[in-house]
Amino acid sequence: MSLSWFHENLSRFSGELRWDEPLSRHTYYRIGGPARVLAIPKSIDDLKFLAEGIRQTGLRSFVLGLGSNLLVSDSGFDGLVIKTGRVDFSISVQPDGVTQLRTGAGVAISTLLRRAAQEGWGGLEFLTGVPGSVGGAVFMNAGTHLGEAKDRLRAVEAFVFSQDQVIRFERDELRFEYRRNFFLPADAIVTAAEWFIDPVSPDEVKLRIDQTLFRRKATQPVDYPSCGSVFKNPRERGLNAWQVVDQVGLRGHRIGDAQFAEKHSNFIINLGSARAEDVKQLIDLAKERARSQLGVELEEEVRFVGFE
Repeated sequence: MSLSWFHENLSRFSGELRWDEPLSRHTYYRIGGPARVLAIPKSIDDLKFLAEGIRQTGLRSFVLGLGSNLLVSDSGFDGLVIKTGRVDFSISVQPDGVTQLRTGAGVAISTLLRRAAQEGWGGLEFLTGVPGSVGGAVFMNAGTHLGEAKDRLRAVEAFVFSQDQVIRFERDELRFEYRRNFFLPADAIVTAAEWFIDPVSPDEVKLRIDQTLFRRKATQPVDYPSCGSVFKNPRERGLNAWQVVDQVGLRGHRIGDAQFAEKHSNFIINLGSARAEDVKQLIDLAKERARSQLGVELEEEVRFVGFE
C-alpha cells in the first residue's frame, strides 16, 4: 500500500514519523529489521490520525510500546509500527476514599518504581524487574513472584481504533488470566491505568525494591539484551519454564549469537549480533523437546512480529 497519505497529511501529526526505521533500535533484544513506517504519537489526536491513516491506506499495524517482549523478524515489518511511549507519561495521585495513582501508559516501569520509592507508594513492588512500560504491563498482566498487575489495577483507559475514542474499563470489567487480558478489544491501545497503592514510608518502599532488584541481578542475565522471560510457566504441570528448559538439556545452548542463558534458562540472550532467526530456532527447539520428551506444551510470552 502507498504511504502517500501519511506524507500528504504529515502536518496534522504532532508526533514523529520515520520511514524504513530499523526496529533493532527500539526493542530490548536489539534485534529486528525495518518498519515501513514507525509512528511515535504524542497525543490522543495523534492516535486518531493514525487510525484514519490505517483506514485510508490499509496498512497493517502493531503496537510496539517500549519493545520489551517482542521478537521482530530480520526482514522487519511491512506496515505501521506505533511506539506509544510519548502519548501519556504523566503520574498523579488521586485520593478517593483509598489511595489511588494514575499513570499514563507511556511511563516506564523503572520510572514508576523510582517515584514510588521517593513518594512512599507501596504495593507496586511486584513490578520490580519487569521491563517496558505501564501500557505493556497492563496489556499482558505482567508480574513477578510478588504478584501481578491485576492485583493492583483499579481502572484502565484504552484508545480503540475502530471507535476513534478512549474507552474506560472499571475494576469489575478487568478480566485477566496469567500473562493475558480478556477485556481489551483487539484494536485497542492502553493509554492510562489507575492503581491502588498503600501509604508506606519511602525508606520501606525503597528497601523492598532494592531487595527485589538484588535478587533479580543475582538470578537473571541483566547484562545482556533479552526480552525477559521467553516462556510462560506451565502451571498445569507444576513446573517453572526454566525447569523445562533445563530438563531438556538446553541451558547454555547456543545458536549463532543467541543463547539460553546460563544464569536463568528461561531467558534467551543476545550475545552481540544475534539474529531473530537464531532466537526463533532456539524457541522452536525448546518447544519440540518439551513436547516430545516431557509431554509439556511450552507457550511463549514473547510476541513474534513480521514472521508471516
